[in-house]
Amino acid sequence: MTRERLYLFDTTLRDGALTTGVDFSLEDKRQIAAMLDGLGVDYVEGGYPGANPIDTRFFERKPTKRARFCAFGMTKRPGRSAANDPGVAALIAADADAIVFVAKTWDYHVHVALGCTLEENLACIVDSVKAAIAAGREAMVDCEHFFDGYKANPAYALECARAAYDAGARWVVLCDTNGGTLPDEVERIVAEAARVVPGDHIGIHAHNDTDNAVANSLAAVRAGARQVQGTLNGLGERCGNANLVSLIPSLALKVGLADRFETGVSEASLRELAKISHAFDELLNRAPDRHAPYVGASAFATKAGIHASALAKDPRTYEHIQPETVGNARAILVSDQAGRSNLIAQLASKGIVANPDDPKLSRLLGEVKDREAQGFAYEAADASFELLARRTLGEVPRFFDVESFHVSVERKFNSHGALYSASQAVVKIRIGDQTSISAAEGNGPVNALDLALRKDLGAYQKHIDDLELLDYRVRVFQGGTDAVTRVLIEFGEASSGARWSTVGVSSNVIDASFQALVDAIDYKLVKVGAAAP
Repeated sequence: MTRERLYLFDTTLRDGALTTGVDFSLEDKRQIAAMLDGLGVDYVEGGYPGANPIDTRFFERKPTKRARFCAFGMTKRPGRSAANDPGVAALIAADADAIVFVAKTWDYHVHVALGCTLEENLACIVDSVKAAIAAGREAMVDCEHFFDGYKANPAYALECARAAYDAGARWVVLCDTNGGTLPDEVERIVAEAARVVPGDHIGIHAHNDTDNAVANSLAAVRAGARQVQGTLNGLGERCGNANLVSLIPSLALKVGLADRFETGVSEASLRELAKISHAFDELLNRAPDRHAPYVGASAFATKAGIHASALAKDPRTYEHIQPETVGNARAILVSDQAGRSNLIAQLASKGIVANPDDPKLSRLLGEVKDREAQGFAYEAADASFELLARRTLGEVPRFFDVESFHVSVERKFNSHGALYSASQAVVKIRIGDQTSISAAEGNGPVNALDLALRKDLGAYQKHIDDLELLDYRVRVFQGGTDAVTRVLIEFGEASSGARWSTVGVSSNVIDASFQALVDAIDYKLVKVGAAAP
């Protein structure tokens, strides 16, 4: 049976950026866009060009290869033409495939927020859509407050949606902006909207203020909507948006949905979902939600007792899906053999061929568990995990040994009498029978340590000259001022664009940083096939 296509629209970089305590850097945005592109979503909304310097720079170069990249902004202002509206001009100037206009569809907001007539608002919608299409862009209209507007004035809300569609909008997105609409209401109102706009042109944008954003999105699909909007891990203003990490597997795996619809997320990408979710949380410098549906560490965890006993006989007794389909794993190992099988599959994904009977696999399993108990997190540090595996299996040469390092920070006055901090690092390295000492000053102790470590690695220097430290994050856990810290570092290679992440854990943030720095260099040397000294 032919399945209908559902289109996934991610607004993490726009609506998700409104989350309290979340601020994306330019590099964050590029990294998240690449993550979403690889997952298989159809649209990535990048933000509001012209609203702030980061978004403006982000739209200078399209960051996605497969997904359509979207710029978001207001419809033209009342009283001026689209050609003379600076906001519309900024959207058209952006390097984007599609333009998303947010439009008022609640008559109350038209009068109070825009201060114009209902007819003028309709003209703003129509002229904006036509301007985007004339510029060669796909046009979408976010019908802001559509459900509240429909409850107040159904005829006008539907007239706004119809005007957008008649003007040529590819998608007319019905937004539950205040997040207060319940699933039965959503299903009924979307069905009414589908009478004036074809369902394959209707999208749903749900907020989670009643904890129903995912349910509301699925209700809209049942009523005819064919585009679903959301964010990674449900990020968003106030209580968040519809969580794509929950919606995607529900659409792909649940009876009544999986047999009717298909998305751009492949089975292989679905198996990466837990990793993507956790890596995104690490990028935000927050702990992943252990109880998150599908991808949380507790999503398939069962304490000892009758549930665990039943799971041992058949996992289907207490699991609604196979955890491996979303890249998760049950917390209770049915047997040592099952644990080894999972590990072998992970190693295979890194190109490491392991013999199932190799006793080193048991040692590696134990090492991973011990390290995770100490605070290591390998979901967002794939390079460190690969190195740990290769070292345990005896596949990593000792390229160099760090005999000692010293870092100092001195606060002093410069020649202008201003107080500043100066950081210096000294690293003593042995390569074979040769010992060298390197010193460097840096912008902070970690930068000084990084520069000193990579200053002179002898014959290996040519392999690391184009390394770039792209991101550095610290998370404190297990205590107060004496807490253990986890450091995640992302490195990149200028020549190939490759990226990898490493992790270090210690009660000393400098020591944790040093562990991650050394891993990053070792990983690069392994990948280029460097020989032992």
